Amino acid sequence: MTVLKTTHNTIIAGKYCGKPVYCTPNANDIYQNLLKLARAGQHWARVTVEGVQSLASGRLHQKNIFVQPNHLAHGGTEEFVMILPGCKVTVEKLPNDEFKILHFDADLNFSELQSEAARPGLYKAWKEREHWNTELLDSGKIKTEKKRIVAISDKGFSSPDKSATDVAEYLAEVPFTGGSFNVDSDGFDLHFTSGSKKIGGLLNYKEAIKPTDNSSLNESAYLLAKSMYDARDIERVQWISTFGGSAVLTQAMQMLSDRNIKLKNHTAFLYRPTTSPNFAVKLAHKLEMQLDRKFTITKSLDVIGNRDQLELIANRVMSEHDNYKLKNAPWDVAAYSTKLQGASTTLLTIAGVSTIGIANPQAIAFVGAVGAAAGLGKLGSNLSENWVPRLHKKARKMLGC
Repeated sequence: MTVLKTTHNTIIAGKYCGKPVYCTPNANDIYQNLLKLARAGQHWARVTVEGVQSLASGRLHQKNIFVQPNHLAHGGTEEFVMILPGCKVTVEKLPNDEFKILHFDADLNFSELQSEAARPGLYKAWKEREHWNTELLDSGKIKTEKKRIVAISDKGFSSPDKSATDVAEYLAEVPFTGGSFNVDSDGFDLHFTSGSKKIGGLLNYKEAIKPTDNSSLNESAYLLAKSMYDARDIERVQWISTFGGSAVLTQAMQMLSDRNIKLKNHTAFLYRPTTSPNFAVKLAHKLEMQLDRKFTITKSLDVIGNRDQLELIANRVMSEHDNYKLKNAPWDVAAYSTKLQGASTTLLTIAGVSTIGIANPQAIAFVGAVGAAAGLGKLGSNLSENWVPRLHKKARKMLGC
């Protein structure tokens, strides 16, 4: 790309068409380093450079979840911050609708951090004997095959291998589009988000009901959106989130929707989402994705996942005239009512368990598994599965049930 020097700044995009984008001298030094990394084949750097250059189209300045307003600068010009993979970019919009890059807060070691699972990335996952293995896909592109499964995991895992092991068990419960799918033999692609704090849920209610407002996920969602865009011509790709992965998938779908991208041959599914599923289903409709008979799997105590199910059902009736007919809605409403009843019973059980001094999660999981193993009914098992699903699985394995 030809670089035109000006008195104070360097033009990096929009020289011949679109809105000119300039870099201040200090910002240009970082930008040139990013260019070198992009040309050397580092996917994250290429995505970041493309994001900066797309300012020339003017689209990024529209209301967008990964463009955060900063403040008004002197003279009435506006500053905002773009959150891109490995980089936060401070941009000034000039009165003549041109853009000036003021500052790059870039981590040029992003690739090394990705390889150490300290930053988000796309992995392929396969099972070898009883262990799940993963490998970072440097290109950020999923495997090119029809009906490919891509899982979007929650935070809270120390490695992609552990995330894949967790996700694989839940994928077995998902009703896959177009026939059977053997997770153990076929493997899947995994979008991994680093971090120790789980996403959404009742304890993080504000971010749960407005998943696009969680700026800490913008970097991960941007990479996922790029993977989804690159896969747009692959038939029947299935994007399946587990737990808090619903927030990352929702943000990625928002980014694609903002650009009027369509994924007509793809589908989305949320397993026990900890953020608003209704928000996600509306975006799936905008992307013209094909949805299964079910869009989510939830348990009775999944407060956030069940919170707006009635509105979700209404939206599906209005938007999916062929696949989700009015005759399906009453059954889903009835199922939702059953879950509400189950939640009431389980909450009473929790209160009873607490009075005898076993309110900690490990104890609840263990008691639930013992109840299942002893044939004492579903209530104890359901309690632990709803409240502490991962500990519930460990307890059941320990007891061989």
